Amino acid sequence: MRGMGMGRAPLLPVAALVALVLLAAGCGERQIVSSEREVTGGGTTAETTAGGQGYQGIVDSYAVANAEIREEGGEKTVGEYRIGYIVEPAEGWWEGDPQNLQWREPSPDETHHLEILPFDRRTGLLVPEMEGRLYVIDRNGEVVDEQPLRFYYAEFYHYANNFSIPRSGTYTLRAELQPPDFRRHGEESGEGRVFTEPVVVEFEDVRITTEGG
Repeated sequence: MRGMGMGRAPLLPVAALVALVLLAAGCGERQIVSSEREVTGGGTTAETTAGGQGYQGIVDSYAVANAEIREEGGEKTVGEYRIGYIVEPAEGWWEGDPQNLQWREPSPDETHHLEILPFDRRTGLLVPEMEGRLYVIDRNGEVVDEQPLRFYYAEFYHYANNFSIPRSGTYTLRAELQPPDFRRHGEESGEGRVFTEPVVVEFEDVRITTEGG
């Protein structure tokens, strides 16, 4: 479904003849030939990807995500994260075996699709491979619904689920996220040891409207 544009350093023209190698072994020989490849400012691999759009789709997806956070949600900075939320009507999705996906319509009691977007505060990139849970809490401190946060492919990547909100009102959204389960490049001195702690964020005074009022 919906971010942030990232700059890209210009590529200088390069012409490279990679190799012509003859390897003799016994009575035969093996020949490996790599052809010349030219990379220019007007014809890089990235720029010819996806019908010539290159990375524009990524830039656009972050732009849409940020726009929806501004218009339909909000955000907070917590530790290493900038975390946004979006409130939308309940949605359907494809689920199940990737070879036999089944369309799931929202159930009759599901009223809203609540999205959580944890970004790297430093780079602006969405952080993948996190597990989490979202709680919807009313003004009396009661949890009216809670659901696991699932990772979704859409116009922009996000974590979300459908929720059942009993009535219109002001709520607190409490997201609890576990450290991502991915390997981290860096240095043995400690650089790259990022996103190692759980994170909890609360969005207070979130106005959620239901059709029933």
